[in-house]
Amino acid sequence: MAHRIETLQVYYADPDVRDRIAEYCGGRRDGPPTAAFLAAMTGSDGPFVSWDHAPRFPVNALGSLLSMGADVSRSMWDTANLLFHLDLDYQNTDFPGEPYHHPAEAFFKVEPVYRAARHVLGRLGVPVVTLMTGRGYHFTARLPLASDVIDGLGALAPDSPRWLRTLSERRPPWMAATITPRHARAYVGAGMLTEFLAHRVMKRAAPRSAVAIVLNGTVVGSGLVGRESVSIDLSYAGDPLDIRHVRVAFGAYQKHRFRPDLVGHGSASRQPPLVAVPRRGESLRLLLAQGRDLRHAARAARARSVELPDAAEGIGRAIAAYHRSSLAAFHRAFYATPVRRGAERDDLWRQLPLASLPPCVVGPLAAPNDLLLQPAVIQHVTRVLLADGMRPRDIAAVVHARYAADFGWGTRWAWLDAQTRAEFDVRVFAGLAATGTDGAIDMNCRSAQEKGLCPGGQCGRDLRVDRARLLEVMSS
Repeated sequence: MAHRIETLQVYYADPDVRDRIAEYCGGRRDGPPTAAFLAAMTGSDGPFVSWDHAPRFPVNALGSLLSMGADVSRSMWDTANLLFHLDLDYQNTDFPGEPYHHPAEAFFKVEPVYRAARHVLGRLGVPVVTLMTGRGYHFTARLPLASDVIDGLGALAPDSPRWLRTLSERRPPWMAATITPRHARAYVGAGMLTEFLAHRVMKRAAPRSAVAIVLNGTVVGSGLVGRESVSIDLSYAGDPLDIRHVRVAFGAYQKHRFRPDLVGHGSASRQPPLVAVPRRGESLRLLLAQGRDLRHAARAARARSVELPDAAEGIGRAIAAYHRSSLAAFHRAFYATPVRRGAERDDLWRQLPLASLPPCVVGPLAAPNDLLLQPAVIQHVTRVLLADGMRPRDIAAVVHARYAADFGWGTRWAWLDAQTRAEFDVRVFAGLAATGTDGAIDMNCRSAQEKGLCPGGQCGRDLRVDRARLLEVMSS
């Protein structure tokens, strides 16, 4: 059938393709998929469709979604497992269509980070399904909820996440599944462990990479082809488990078609759908040349299982390595600082010496929507306040205070959890600095201008002085 596949509808009608997609969602012959829900996007969802606002569907809607030619994601929430997930993407703030217009150039820049991730996971014995998407790779495995490693992960977390208490308010009426405190706490611990693995990947890949390597989509300064980087994304760990989802194996990838405003209105938006296909021993050249088109993807679906492997044993080894790391020591210190609540949290904000802070920090704190949601801004605020000697969790409390204030957030903090988001983002960026993974080489006024952090004008501040103070604080 593969030689006759010319449209997405024909591709999705292939029974092998459907079997592989169901398999990736946790489906087996003896039962329904274990994914809690699906999310989907189609070309008819509106001009600014995004995964953040994609509707959720019961897992038994998979067939109809495929018949519609949708891009489909499965929930991170799994009723029988905790998912391990790491995401690599080529990112270019100035030329977001680069991986579609020039895929070979973009993916060869991702390749050192891909190889580093494979090495780090392989050394620990963590088996994963590796998917090649439109901009990078997903590495995913499962940890059975019945395994002891769930308790090992839960022990890393300080307590159950705040978002668990509001699960019923976000859960669709057709969904009966729930998340236990043990499951939720292990999800938090898995985020901390993934942060540790991301550090290892960054350190291994950095000497081999032609572009900057960042976490969670942080904007960088200008390079040879715009503000380009490879982003290791674990931002899902800062959100409730019940709202996040990941693309399915052998599912269509049509971002370049759905969002021409983001990738350019030229040839990229007229290209056919891509497919998120597994990468194993194939060369990058082969996959770029033909591996992601409908015909070759259907052929691969005949022979390639994408059942998520049980990675409990390897994750157990990763936990042991994490406990010996400088990041684990930082995490323990972070959570040893008491959480600030209510008036005490607001007092921290009011006591900030705003007159002595640079305008590029005061600005987003004074008008946080949406500046204080941007990773590069959070990183910048965190770095400067760390240089002033502020404790990382207190910085998170200041960010939380600004999230809790009335700045037209709409329903954002009813859907998400402000404290969880603030603590996660600040913890990630402070952890990079505390472990020396982030040498803050871009903490200077020129880079701040290139990133769009500088509000302009002559403030008389030299951020290189703040960098020197940051490095001194972090080394003490």
